[in-house]
Amino acid sequence: MKIQPSIPNMLPGEKVVLLLHRHGFIAFRFALVYIFFAILPLIGWWYLNSNTTIFEDPTNFGYALVALLLSAYALVWILLFFITWLNYYLDVWIVTNERIINIAQQRLFYRVVSEQKLYRVQDVTWEMKGIVANMFRYGNVQVQTAGEDDRFIFENISQPEKVAQAIMNLLQSIEKQVGLDKIAEIEGEFGAKSAEEPKKNNTA
Repeated sequence: MKIQPSIPNMLPGEKVVLLLHRHGFIAFRFALVYIFFAILPLIGWWYLNSNTTIFEDPTNFGYALVALLLSAYALVWILLFFITWLNYYLDVWIVTNERIINIAQQRLFYRVVSEQKLYRVQDVTWEMKGIVANMFRYGNVQVQTAGEDDRFIFENISQPEKVAQAIMNLLQSIEKQVGLDKIAEIEGEFGAKSAEEPKKNNTA
């Protein structure tokens, strides 16, 4: 049985249609960079061991200094790797039958969540730049909206053309059922009434 994913503050009847992360090739590219920098100190250790006598006596100053530098290097490497992996894993784009939600992990303890109603979407475009992107089928999807957040960008996601088509299909479904203009009109009237109520209470 397929488990329906859930998100915080789900609306009644809301269902998750797309749950998107960056393409796996992006993680692979990051991994290659970190593997390269993990090999560098091993090469340095091998070179010093082959051409010097610094490691023959563990009690000398040179041995302690090299061990300290390698330990500090390993600590920084682990910290940067963890931050990079966290940013990759926690960056999420969610498309439901009601909303588009963008969850961006900016820094280690800084997370930004923005959302927009689906009926406010005005335009959806997708792109795949370069040979590698076309080979592995990943790219960007740009969603232009009429709200405060003018544009949502789904970066380096798998099969962007299918994601863009899925969003357009949801938009067409809403338009057929209710009508985008009608929804916007109803919400606009509701928002105007809500804005007037505090004024009446203040003057009373």
